[in-house]
Amino acid sequence: MKGTFFLKVGLVFILASCFTFLLKNGEQFFSSFNNDYLLSRIVIENVDETYKDFNSKVSTYKDDMSTFYDSLDFYYDDFVRKNRVMVANLSVVEKDLSKLEKPALKLYENCRYEVEDEDTAKMCSIYKENLKGVVDSYNKLVEDYNHVLDSFNAFAEGYGYNDRVVPNYESKMSTGLLKIYEEIK
Repeated sequence: MKGTFFLKVGLVFILASCFTFLLKNGEQFFSSFNNDYLLSRIVIENVDETYKDFNSKVSTYKDDMSTFYDSLDFYYDDFVRKNRVMVANLSVVEKDLSKLEKPALKLYENCRYEVEDEDTAKMCSIYKENLKGVVDSYNKLVEDYNHVLDSFNAFAEGYGYNDRVVPNYESKMSTGLLKIYEEIK
């Protein structure tokens, strides 16, 4: 009888210990699950909101790139005056780039998290491709512009117009965008 009593008490202690252990781990599991869910919701909302802003700024950038390329002039008559227009259009493109930096950084930070949302994953993928395109197109723009300047300078020097030589253009790509670009490449 004493053995049965101790066996029952031992069994109650073992069951109570198991119940406490499961309760503690279950609470920790649900807490962790809830935190992951909340983080996912925050990331999804941030990506959705920032993606719209980023895409709007990319559209503006593309329009201003077209304006620059329309002003790119290969004719040498009155090139120095025309160059002022090209530089002004190039400055507008560079302002667009600086406006892209903040949303690009915010998307970069949020898109590093993997969330179980197809739309968010798609937005992150498109953002990365758009950013690569923006950086590559700007680098190409500077290269094309410098090619035009090199051609004009060769013409000017060939005809003795050394006072009209225009120095090559230096890229004004922000280090922040370049850093993000290198990370997502």
